Amino acid sequence: MHNSARNDSLTWKRVLRNSDGSTQSGVCLPDMESRDEAMLGTVLDSVGCGILLFGLNGDLWAVNDRFAEILGHEAGRLRGLNHFEQFVASLSPQFAHGDVVAARWRQRFQNGEASWDELKLANPEKKTLERYARPVLNRYKQPLGWLEIYRDISIQRQLESRLFHNERLVALGQMVCGVVHELNNPLTSILGYAQIVHGRMRGSPWESEARHILEEAKRARHIARNLLLFTSGSEAERASVSLNEIVERTVAIRAPELRLENILTEVDLDERLPSTMADAVQIQQALLNLITNAEQAIQQFRGSGHIWIQTRQGSADRVVLEVADDGPGVPPEVVLHIFDPFFTTKPAGVGTGLGLSILYGIVHQHGGEVTVENRSAGGAVFRIELPSTTRIENAGDKPYVVGMSAPELPTESSRVQGARILVVEDEPTVASLIADVLGDEGHRVDTILDSRQGLSMARGGQYDLVICDLRMPHLDGRSFYRELVREQNSMAQRLIFVTGDTLAPRTVDFLQRCSLRYLAKPFLAEELKEIVRLALDVAMDARPRATGTTGGESQRDYEQSPQHERKHYER
Repeated sequence: MHNSARNDSLTWKRVLRNSDGSTQSGVCLPDMESRDEAMLGTVLDSVGCGILLFGLNGDLWAVNDRFAEILGHEAGRLRGLNHFEQFVASLSPQFAHGDVVAARWRQRFQNGEASWDELKLANPEKKTLERYARPVLNRYKQPLGWLEIYRDISIQRQLESRLFHNERLVALGQMVCGVVHELNNPLTSILGYAQIVHGRMRGSPWESEARHILEEAKRARHIARNLLLFTSGSEAERASVSLNEIVERTVAIRAPELRLENILTEVDLDERLPSTMADAVQIQQALLNLITNAEQAIQQFRGSGHIWIQTRQGSADRVVLEVADDGPGVPPEVVLHIFDPFFTTKPAGVGTGLGLSILYGIVHQHGGEVTVENRSAGGAVFRIELPSTTRIENAGDKPYVVGMSAPELPTESSRVQGARILVVEDEPTVASLIADVLGDEGHRVDTILDSRQGLSMARGGQYDLVICDLRMPHLDGRSFYRELVREQNSMAQRLIFVTGDTLAPRTVDFLQRCSLRYLAKPFLAEELKEIVRLALDVAMDARPRATGTTGGESQRDYEQSPQHERKHYER
């Protein structure tokens, strides 16, 4: 049927004929050497789309190699299918919801109307296909046959999905930044007073309870900072950590509660698993999100079940963490949106739609990948892949995870005792906390909630140090500082800023340009003591050594102190 110059990838099965059986003008019989046939064959073999061409009664006229390639078949096998129904019966099982695809395929062929749709190919690999179908018409607009054009748009849909996901993450980031900033003030007070109470409870029957409160406050502090890192895209603090250790500690926290809910947790850890460079708390948060997601799925499905957690070596430079459950699994239409912010299939009050989105962001910031698929035995399995490292861990250098206490920072007593310190802070509890901590250190502390009154007090120059919140109503920290600079007041260089907004570009730029110390909320009492000690020691070094020198007499000398001595302070 084909001459030697033709590519066998195009196969003609029938001649184009009119409805009365006569050959349509301009169409050549298959046994004729036809320039038109050669041109059409070359075109169909050259396009990047899969093409099917049928007669009105369903006989196959043409199929090109690209169609076979898209569906993962040998071209010769498809040329052995002679009729539309054979194509439907043979190929529809490859698609997700194959019965629905077959019924819709037949209906559109019978209706003979132009249409466009998307198909989800499930086997031999997952793809998204775009199908355009239309009748073949003669010059009189009469139907001669049926044309279907298939295009693989998997990459396009993946890019669109990622773009949409990133846009949602930006919106989520803006919201989270605002929420975390508002939480930083009460969290600062909780953390600070928890430290004070724990210190006073040493040796008492309530010491253990006070320690638990302090540890949970520290954990909340770390989570709040990680949320800001996550939403800002900044690098978290990473170290070489053991994924197995993170899993063991996380399961130890959640397994008892899960047992009470009739959910059994089984762990299978690869003892030879290499370490990974990661922020242990962030990875722990990601794992907790997966466990919570599996728990909620099981509870909605049948109330009891199993969760399996496994670690293993992936490729040569990847480690794998899998969390599987025997819940209902993930419907195909949900898979594409499961990591989108605020997307949830759970009832109101059960899920927020943020857990898996935060998980997605954490994993990708670590250079990893997270995927989900359904288990053959029922349920779903989430798979996290992270870069591995051969870096040897210090046996005593353990990352901070839930259940471990962060070591308290050693502080040195300042050479300046009884300093006069002004605290300008619009949050009463935070102002009181700073005053209580520094008062215990022997300093005299005045607090003022109104920044305008605070500026008037600072102008008097009766203070050795001013601690000022950066974000306040009426007069914010920037304006406070600029007013002192404009007046050439030496107190402009005796400022310590307190802020919960250290990741915002505008804040970072200001703090770098003014070259003053700053403390990030929520902070530990030891961090507050340390930064005040450093600031007061610098002020003392800048003063004249003559006996009887007062703070006011040393202002000019302090202004001339080396700029490099005024360092940033943030932990």
